[in-house]
Amino acid sequence: MKNLGSTAILGPGMVVNGSENIYIGDSFHCLRNCTLMAFDDGLIEFGNRVSLNANVYINACVRGKIILGNDVLVGPNVVMRASDHVMKDVNRPINQQGHTGGEIIIEDDVWIGANVTTVGGIRIGKGAVVAAGAVVTRDVEPYTVVGGVPAVFIKRRGD
Repeated sequence: MKNLGSTAILGPGMVVNGSENIYIGDSFHCLRNCTLMAFDDGLIEFGNRVSLNANVYINACVRGKIILGNDVLVGPNVVMRASDHVMKDVNRPINQQGHTGGEIIIEDDVWIGANVTTVGGIRIGKGAVVAAGAVVTRDVEPYTVVGGVPAVFIKRRGD
């Protein structure tokens, strides 16, 4: 990896592709069967004290960017995919139309629950909580709790 901070714990079955584009801060915890992909000009950056539970899939390939701040908790089976397929031309197969780069920014002190999916072009604000099973398709305000498909505001954190 481009940078692997001190005291990293890497679980069995971890897959890393595009390691030269991955930066990991201190006290990183990653449980079993996680995948980090950042080839084709992708970029993944993790701050300090980021924890990935089992089976997390983070894909910033093809000009994507995924940045997680400090003190971020990611539940099991979470999927983050920054880039997307182009599908504009109905006369050509989707797999022949290329990709659009995108980014996912997750600020400090965020908890992402189990089975959450996040798409490119979103920012999850500081202190936010994303409820289990949510699909995040737009920005999440700081210190809010969101959930559902697509994810919508539930309440302010602390209320």
